Amino acid sequence: MELSKLKLEKPLFYNCNIGIRFEIGPESISLWKDSDHKYINSKYFEEALTRALSIFHTVFDKDDSISITYQIYSDGRRKIRKGNYLFKQIDNLKSKKIEFSDHRDIYVDTIGFKRECWRRVTISNLTASDVKVGNILDAMINTDFGIRQPSLPGECFFINHDKGIVLNLYDDRGMDVIAGNKKALNALYKKHNSWILDYDREKIDAVFK
Repeated sequence: MELSKLKLEKPLFYNCNIGIRFEIGPESISLWKDSDHKYINSKYFEEALTRALSIFHTVFDKDDSISITYQIYSDGRRKIRKGNYLFKQIDNLKSKKIEFSDHRDIYVDTIGFKRECWRRVTISNLTASDVKVGNILDAMINTDFGIRQPSLPGECFFINHDKGIVLNLYDDRGMDVIAGNKKALNALYKKHNSWILDYDREKIDAVFK
């Protein structure tokens, strides 16, 4: 897998030969405190963030050369603003390379009109230590729950150029980690084996066992 040729669209796990899909929001902890679904259980979100961060730090070392790609669907009017929460989580942002682009080559079935596209920003010349990763992951986990802030609607991909790894937290329930070779994910597979999504475990075990 060449990172430069990778099509950044979900689900990464099903689009690549080598990857692991993790359960982030655990079934063992209820999302709701009550049977009427009025009160969200904060312990669910705390555990989801703990898992997401642990997985990230297992495959991203602080000095690794990385980039972050963030994208949103646009009807032609919606844009990624300079005040976006993501930008505030990058240390010394002005010294980084920031590229904006529009894409019609992903999720092609969802694009019907010429004005529709996916707006993308890629922030590069980063090391993992430049990024407040916990804040970004927390915001992504919160996205489907309006009562919880901060939130970061859209898709966020962390790309590790040193190790050939891409990580995507696709919602509060799960995370995909893919790589160009099995060796890059062996340690992750062993360390967090109990968090692997059971639905895909057979496929994952066939690659790593």
